[in-house]
Amino acid sequence: MVRFPPRGLVLFMGGDLAYARLLKWWSGYPLWVYDGYPRRLRGVDRYFARFLEDFSTVSFPDKVFLGDLLKSFVDHHPETLELPSGVLRFCFLPGSRPFAYQYLLPFFKACAEELLVRFPRSVFLIAFPAFLERSRVPYLQEVAQVFLTFFGKASQCIEAADVVITIPGSNNFEILYRRKRGIVLVPLWKGSIAEAPILGVWGILGKLPFWGRILKRKVVEKMVSTQEFLVLPNRILKRSVLVELRGNISVCQVVEEVTRLLEAEAPDFPVGDFPGGAAERLAAYVLEELYAER
Repeated sequence: MVRFPPRGLVLFMGGDLAYARLLKWWSGYPLWVYDGYPRRLRGVDRYFARFLEDFSTVSFPDKVFLGDLLKSFVDHHPETLELPSGVLRFCFLPGSRPFAYQYLLPFFKACAEELLVRFPRSVFLIAFPAFLERSRVPYLQEVAQVFLTFFGKASQCIEAADVVITIPGSNNFEILYRRKRGIVLVPLWKGSIAEAPILGVWGILGKLPFWGRILKRKVVEKMVSTQEFLVLPNRILKRSVLVELRGNISVCQVVEEVTRLLEAEAPDFPVGDFPGGAAERLAAYVLEELYAER
């Protein structure tokens, strides 16, 4: 039997909210939620909004516009890599799901080789997550022929880059916060959709033999073709701050967009909508809850 101290707090910061509700019931502690706009806030005592849009949309008596904790991280980690001066720096980020590497890494290598033809004085960086072992990365030896490879240094690579090429994920906001020009790929190459993880009922149906893969592909293709923006920073700002390339993407498309971006201004955003200091504000709320006199 677990004995809980008399004062405590359940702070939910992502994952399955059902487990947080269960822990609240078990411990008797208040439940605070920091997240994008959750559909159901039943059992939640305080809601911290990551984005201003979520704060404005949700109807909840105890809500706080906290801001993005990733923005706090970026503000406190400006460090970069020591690279040769006078060269273009291209950063490629394949994400944290190794299932996609069999499709992305050969494509990234082909893009880098074509960019090297067009921009001979270039350096190519590729960053993998820190938890990933080198033995789990396919084509790593081939990739290392063109790229400087890093593990656990994605932030430094983004900071050092002139252009970042990536896929949808949390790094999309980091690219924006560091005011870097970025291209986000949403590829629909044959086979890649069948392997891609999808939440909810379509993710379950997608695991069914034969027809599941077909249904999953149809759903993803419809989503990609009908939504104006798929990349979260673009959806929140309702404009294209990061380039989205979708579908059967070619090396030529990527190279042409990179060339265009090198002549474009770095993306900007309304600072008031993405304030710094979210980590400090959250820590202050937690300390007040746990240690303030009652």
